[in-house]
Amino acid sequence: MTTDNFALTTVKYTILALAKHLIYWPVWWYTAGFLMVLKSTGRKIGLAWQGLALDVWLANIFRPMYGQYDIASRIISFIMRGVQIIVRFVLMVILTVLILIIPVIYLALPILVIWRLTV
Repeated sequence: MTTDNFALTTVKYTILALAKHLIYWPVWWYTAGFLMVLKSTGRKIGLAWQGLALDVWLANIFRPMYGQYDIASRIISFIMRGVQIIVRFVLMVILTVLILIIPVIYLALPILVIWRLTV
């Protein structure tokens, strides 16, 4: 009798836990899960900024390259760094847009799955 009760209790709690998880899953997906995706997205944008080193390029834009302090070297250094900053900024904008697509896909994914299952 104890074995029968144990098996019944195990099945009951398993079914209840499964039902609880199925009911709680959409709530978690759009609250705590989405918050985790947003934090990850912020970290990825920060890593892209560090990888492109825009702050270093901006801090050194008026510093001549290779220690050459004549006027021609200063102009060449400024132009080269200006081009680098523009290209890196454009890359940063592209990467940011691509990274920001991730939370949008995360929000739409369950809706798209349900829609495809019903159609």
